[in-house]
Order: sequence, then structure tokens, then C-alpha cells
Amino acid sequence: EAHVKKEMQTQVEEGKLTNLEKDILLHQNGERLGTLTLEIEESVREKKPKKTEKLKAMKEKAEARKKLLEDIVPKAPHRLRNEPEITKLRAELRPLQKMEDDTKGRLLSVKETATLARKDEILEEIEALEGASRGWFEDDEAFAVRLEASRATARAKDKQKATKKPAGASGSSRPKPATTWVTPGSKKPAWNQKKAAKKKPVGGGGVFAAMMALDSDSD
Repeated sequence: EAHVKKEMQTQVEEGKLTNLEKDILLHQNGERLGTLTLEIEESVREKKPKKTEKLKAMKEKAEARKKLLEDIVPKAPHRLRNEPEITKLRAELRPLQKMEDDTKGRLLSVKETATLARKDEILEEIEALEGASRGWFEDDEAFAVRLEASRATARAKDKQKATKKPAGASGSSRPKPATTWVTPGSKKPAWNQKKAAKKKPVGGGGVFAAMMALDSDSD
């Protein structure tokens, strides 16, 4: 416990906190200050000067900690553990999504159907990797913040890619689709089938959550 508290204090002093972590610590600090205030009032009523002096010193320490926390500029949420693999899959997904958008309203060729079959596989793999990125001690709220940050980055990249016009696109003509057609609801041919990675909890990413559970200013 002492080691965890020391590591957490170092993280606070260096300002390495996300917005969520900062809010949690400020909330804990506020509760601590409220408790100390009540204890000081009770100690004064009971005429215990030594205890009162000790409690006041603890309150001053808590107030200094509050000031330290308030001055911290929050860092971006910690990246997902499997972010590199997820990023590669999202890059593979972009052209498939574009193909699907471009072919809406018409029949698909066999080749197009086979190509788009890979899209569902990629989405399943991404979902599995996202779930496996959750830390052992990470609660729903903390993980949701990190997950949304990862997805927001992906959406921004998609938007950036969409606004860029490929070189040589001007005047180019789209090749004619193959003559063999299938309906969008037809059975997809087996092609490059992959099993999505199984979800399994992993360590990492939730160390701070474990730290916060043990945090106390009572020392």
C-alpha cells in the first residue's frame, strides 16, 4: 500500500493525470477536508488542544494537496493497450467502407461481395481488441473515456482522409464492374476468413484506478 501511495503521489506531483483522474482525486480531497473540519470542531468542543493542533496540520496538508490538484492541466486519456493493432485494422477498413458507400443502390458483383465480406471480420476484430484493452482494475467510466478518445481519433482521421482528393483522381474513370452480379443479401463467399481475437482481461491501463482506491491523506 505504501508503494502504491508513493507512486500515486509522484504521478500527482508530476501532473500526469487525466481529466477523470483529476476529478476523482479532487472529490476525494473534498470529502477529506469536510471530515477534518468536523473533527476539528468536535476536538475544540472537547477541549483537546493537542488533538486539535494535529487535525489542523492535517487539514493544511489536505488544502495544499487541493491546490496542487487544481493547478494540474489534465493530460489526454491513456491510449488503449491494443491501439497499434486497432489503428491498422481501421486503416484497412476505410477503403471497404468507401466501397460500400459507393455501391449503395445497385447490385454488387461477386468480387465486390467477397471484398466487403472482410469488413464484418475487421469490425469484430476491432471490438475484440478494444475489449481486451481494458485494465484489470478499470471501472466502466474510466474505460469508456479511453475508448471514446480512441474512436474520436479514428473519426478525425476518417474525416481527414475523406477531404483529401487522391492524386490523379481528376478526369479518371471508374472501371466497369464485373458482369456477374449478386444481391446484397446473398450469401457471402468464404474469403480470407479470420476468427476475431477472444476477449480477455489484461493488466495495465488500470494502475491508477487501483492507486485511487487506496488513496488517503490520513497519514
